[in-house]
Amino acid sequence: MQIITINKANFSEVQSIYQQGIATGVATFETVVPDWEYWNNNHLPIGRILAIKDDQFLGWASLSAVSKRKVYSGVAEVSVYVSKHFRGQKVGDFLLKKLIKISEQNNIWTLQAGIMRANTASLKLHTNNQFRIIGFKENIGQLHGLWMDNIMLERRSKTVGI
Repeated sequence: MQIITINKANFSEVQSIYQQGIATGVATFETVVPDWEYWNNNHLPIGRILAIKDDQFLGWASLSAVSKRKVYSGVAEVSVYVSKHFRGQKVGDFLLKKLIKISEQNNIWTLQAGIMRANTASLKLHTNNQFRIIGFKENIGQLHGLWMDNIMLERRSKTVGI
């Protein structure tokens, strides 16, 4: 597997994988895939990664700011999405490990994730990568008319901000 940077030219691949995530009903509260401008404005310029192998797009990951306040400049939220054709093949683990490394190289000391309770694969992925459950948001949002809980996780760097 190799990593390339997500950009406008390859964003249609990101959109396709994102749509597959939406279709699971447990990956996101979003119901519509964003366009490049919206996505670009809502993700940090670092950590926009797309996994490829043999010219196939396997999955993507990115970082988003949790706040505009300076005190939280080293805190980011992670997103990890894997193509339905490559789930269960350690693509998510590969992406999350790369994202952790990139975040620490860019002075990010805490990574956060909000994962739907029903998304057991994502919960396992994150806890296997030193994320810990810090709580949950009960009935935080509706998806297709159903109230959903979000499990809140964080990973504190052992090398940055110590």
